[in-house]
Amino acid sequence: HDARARQGEAHDARRGALRVRAIAITLVALATAAFAPAQSQPLRVLFIGNSYTYVNDMPAVLKHLAAAAHEPRALEPRGILIGGYTFEHHIKDDSAGRIIERGGPWDWVVLQEQSERPLIAPAMMWRDVTLFAGAVKSAGAKVLLYETWAREATPNLQDSLSRSYHHAAALTGATVAHVGEAWAAFRATESVTPPTHSALFQNDGSHPSPEGTYLAACVFYATLYGKSPVGLPAEGIPAARAKELQALAWKAARR
Repeated sequence: HDARARQGEAHDARRGALRVRAIAITLVALATAAFAPAQSQPLRVLFIGNSYTYVNDMPAVLKHLAAAAHEPRALEPRGILIGGYTFEHHIKDDSAGRIIERGGPWDWVVLQEQSERPLIAPAMMWRDVTLFAGAVKSAGAKVLLYETWAREATPNLQDSLSRSYHHAAALTGATVAHVGEAWAAFRATESVTPPTHSALFQNDGSHPSPEGTYLAACVFYATLYGKSPVGLPAEGIPAARAKELQALAWKAARR
């Protein structure tokens, strides 16, 4: 009788252990199923700006970098990019506003002001960033300010340009992609004698060369994903130059 009782107790214990194990496996499966879709959702980013973003298609370069890094959240960019446009222009024609409101959901909205506006009319830039930020936050997204670079002939203006973007970020709680500061760091290493141009600029001394676009894309990769771009593909520029720009981008992004 005692032997049969002990056998029954052992059988019950095994059944209990199996039941606990089955519950644990079920809970793990449910947690995995709940987590996996969030991980596989793309990172949806709306770029609002002008030719500084669309020349050489910087969002596409950024998308390639994220794909090469095998990011769980692949980049899905979209752009409202019109040559010469200021934030004020974008606000007045309202196409960007409609896309923010109805084209999402967005994770981030990137705002790139006309290149000289932060220097010539900073108060107007801050006013318009504030308007955009309100719309972006109402849509459930975050604001990322695309800090651009000083023109080739006036590198000394980078500090003022950067301060305008930093002040806009302080006003709105936005994040800054420190592209202009990465450019300044690279230019400090160059020795360029006219009529030769910096490796980052086209001949107009304003728009980015492929290297300039690559540097911007690396800063955005580091900012959006919080990871170093060092070791990512060169995207058609010389490998040694790409390595140098990756390191500068990572340093700038961690400011």
